[in-house]
Amino acid sequence: MSELQGRMLIEGELVYGRVVLDGELIAAVERLGPEQVDLSGEPIIAPGFVDLHVHGFGNCDPLEDLEGMGRALAREGTTSFQPTLFPDEPGRLGETCGRLAAEIDARRASEPASGVELVADPVGLHLEGPFVNPAAAGALPRDRLALPSPAALKALLGSASGGGRGVGTVTLAPELPGSGELASELVRCGIRVSLGHSRATGAEALAAARAGAVGVTHLFNAMTPVHHRDAGLTGIGLTEDTLFAELIGDLVHVDERAVALALAARGPGGLCLVSDALRGAGTGCDVFHDHGREHRVRAGAAWIRDRDGGPERLAGSASSQLDMVRILVARGVVSPPEALTMASQTPARALGLADRGALEVGRRGDLVRLDGAQLALGAVWVAGKRL
Repeated sequence: MSELQGRMLIEGELVYGRVVLDGELIAAVERLGPEQVDLSGEPIIAPGFVDLHVHGFGNCDPLEDLEGMGRALAREGTTSFQPTLFPDEPGRLGETCGRLAAEIDARRASEPASGVELVADPVGLHLEGPFVNPAAAGALPRDRLALPSPAALKALLGSASGGGRGVGTVTLAPELPGSGELASELVRCGIRVSLGHSRATGAEALAAARAGAVGVTHLFNAMTPVHHRDAGLTGIGLTEDTLFAELIGDLVHVDERAVALALAARGPGGLCLVSDALRGAGTGCDVFHDHGREHRVRAGAAWIRDRDGGPERLAGSASSQLDMVRILVARGVVSPPEALTMASQTPARALGLADRGALEVGRRGDLVRLDGAQLALGAVWVAGKRL
C-alpha cells in the first residue's frame, strides 16, 4: 500500500485529505480538515488526465510508435488517451485501426509481466474524419476526406462493426449528405459521435445531438460560429448539455474570453480539456515535421504553410494537457479545480470510463501530484504504480 496526502480534487473542489492505493486501485479516500487552515503549501492530488484528442507527443505518433507516445504522455500527467488519427481513404484507415487495436490488445495481455514500462492507457481510437466538410477541414488533408455512405463505413469498420478495430470516437460533419444514417449506425455500434470540422447550422447540429451525437470536437475551431439568428454548431456546443465539448486550452486556438464564455455556459462538467497535440509536442522543438508537413511552434501552438505558399495556418498544438492547465490557471482564466476537472473527471465521463477520472474507492489508481504555485509535476501513478 501507499498513501498520499494533500489537497485532493473531490467533487470539483480541493479539500485536504489522504488517498490510499492498494495494488491497482484506490483503497481509501479520507477528508482530514480542518478546512479553515491555510493549505496553500500542500501538494495537489488529482486524478490522472484523460486526453480525448491527441495526435502525437514526444516525437512519437500512433502510426509509428504508440507505446512511445503513451510513455511520453504519462510523463506529463496524461494517464489515459484516445490516439487520434488523421483522415484517410476509409478502407486504408480501417486497416490502420485494426493494426493499432491488435497492438493495444497485445500490450494489455502482457501488462502483468514484470519489467513492462508504465505508459498512458489508450482507451479507443479517435478518427478525426474522413467524414467532415472540406470547407471546414482546417489543417486536415482535404484530399483524404470522404462522403458518408454505408459502403464507406463498412470499409472503415469492417465485419467487426468497430469493436474489433478499436474505434472509440468518430468526428463527422452533420450537414453532409448521408451523415445522419452513418451517425445512427455508429451509435448502434457503440461508437461515440463527435461533431466537428463542420459548417452545420444550429438546427442541423441540434438534430445530430438529438440523434445520439455526444461530443463537439475542439469547440470554436473549424465550425460555424455563433450568430444571433443561427447559433451554429458553436452555439449548440455552448448550450446543449448532452454534448461534451472539447476545448484546446493553449489560449491560441481559443482566447481567454472565449474560454470564459464556454465555462460560464457549460461549467467544468461540460468541457473536456484536450491537447490536440502533434508529434512535436513535448520535444521543445521550434520546428518539426508531421505527416510530410513542416510545423512551426509559437506560444505552444503549431502553424503550417501550404506547399503552394499562402499565409500560415493554425494546426494542432505543441502543448500537453498539463501545459494547458498551468497556462489557464496562471492567466486567471479558470481556477485550479476547474482546470483539473476539465482535464480528468469530465473527459473520463465523456468516454464512459467508470473506473477512473475521480478520487473514489475502487477506481483505478491513476493519479498526479502537483507541487507549488507553478503546479510542477511531482509524481504520476498509473494503475497504482508510480512512474
